[in-house]
Amino acid sequence: MKAKKYKHLSFEDRCVIEEFLNNNYNFTQIGNRLHKDRTTISDEVRKHRFLRTTSNCNNQPCCVDFKPPYVCNGCKKFNSCHKIRYSYSHDVAYNEYIKTLSKSRSHLKITKEQIASINDIISPLMVHKHHSVNQVFIEHPEVLPFSKSTFYKYIDLGILNVRNIDLTRKVRFRINKEYGNTNTREKTNPKIKIGRFYSDFKDYIEYHPNASIVEMDTVIGTSGGKGGKCMLTLLFRQYNFMLIYLLPYKQSKYVINIFNNLKNILGIDEFKRLFEVILTDNGTEFSDPQSIEIDLNSGEKVVSLFYCDPSCSWQKGSIEKNHEYIRYILPKGTSFAGLTQDDCFKIASHINSTPRLSLNNNSPYDSASLFLGKDNINKFNIKKIDNDDIDLSIRLLNK
Repeated sequence: MKAKKYKHLSFEDRCVIEEFLNNNYNFTQIGNRLHKDRTTISDEVRKHRFLRTTSNCNNQPCCVDFKPPYVCNGCKKFNSCHKIRYSYSHDVAYNEYIKTLSKSRSHLKITKEQIASINDIISPLMVHKHHSVNQVFIEHPEVLPFSKSTFYKYIDLGILNVRNIDLTRKVRFRINKEYGNTNTREKTNPKIKIGRFYSDFKDYIEYHPNASIVEMDTVIGTSGGKGGKCMLTLLFRQYNFMLIYLLPYKQSKYVINIFNNLKNILGIDEFKRLFEVILTDNGTEFSDPQSIEIDLNSGEKVVSLFYCDPSCSWQKGSIEKNHEYIRYILPKGTSFAGLTQDDCFKIASHINSTPRLSLNNNSPYDSASLFLGKDNINKFNIKKIDNDDIDLSIRLLNK
């Protein structure tokens, strides 16, 4: 596969680099794994390596410091060596990268003379004649030696006479309001994904081929719609059996509430058997995996949760495909504000009763009955619907 160019290394990439260095992989092997050039890996290690000294250090540099891999991560004598040692850590590297990135973007790369020229030539055109940003970039490229995004940034910072109100299109777009008791978006700590990458999922399944895999996702209605309601979907991959739960907001605490209820309803032993492995995406509503994995009463880990790679929804393609049935009933753009949990149980019952060619023309309900157990299906509030009574249209919720 051709190496990806001009892409920054992510937190996950740096975790892989450290792990491979600890196992004495060379830069070429690491680059092949990350689809990067070996020189990119070499530059990353040399740029972010750091000294580790001990009280009995003899101040003699290690020869590895001057040749690949330039660090002592995989050295067998690492703990007993008295020389000056360089190490590579994903934490240190990522923090340095963030600081450098923030610093590089915080400085203005524009002179006072350029500001004066823009205010003399560009500002009157935009303020009085309502020229667009694209138009002034075409007409006066010599006055604007930077990108359009940088131009917008300078307007936001207030260093030009042009304001956002003078931009004919920008003022038309309204910011979606978050209804309810929150005005800020949840932030995801990238460290939570250590040991939960998709590569870790594949390793787990390799050693546990019969594990029960549940794919997890959310389905939203009208973006920013009143009420902020969305659906949490859980799909037992082998049987295409789907559970649907209504969330008041797309936030991790409401997802955790659903799982706490499932643990109480099913009992820990059954929950542990049915939800052995959960595979989900990188949404902020799934940013607290420990609360899902751990039994609050005993502190025991009862579930293994893993994340798909970014922008790789096909890695949980079964649930993405199954969402089509929801969209038959609730097309995209439909508000979920008027939905209740009983509506979700009804939708799930009709979807799970629909025969599938992939299941030899059996329904998910019939296919999953033996594994899940009729008692557990009843606890999920899922009912079997006769074939002739199945309705996968918007009329279902009007009955």
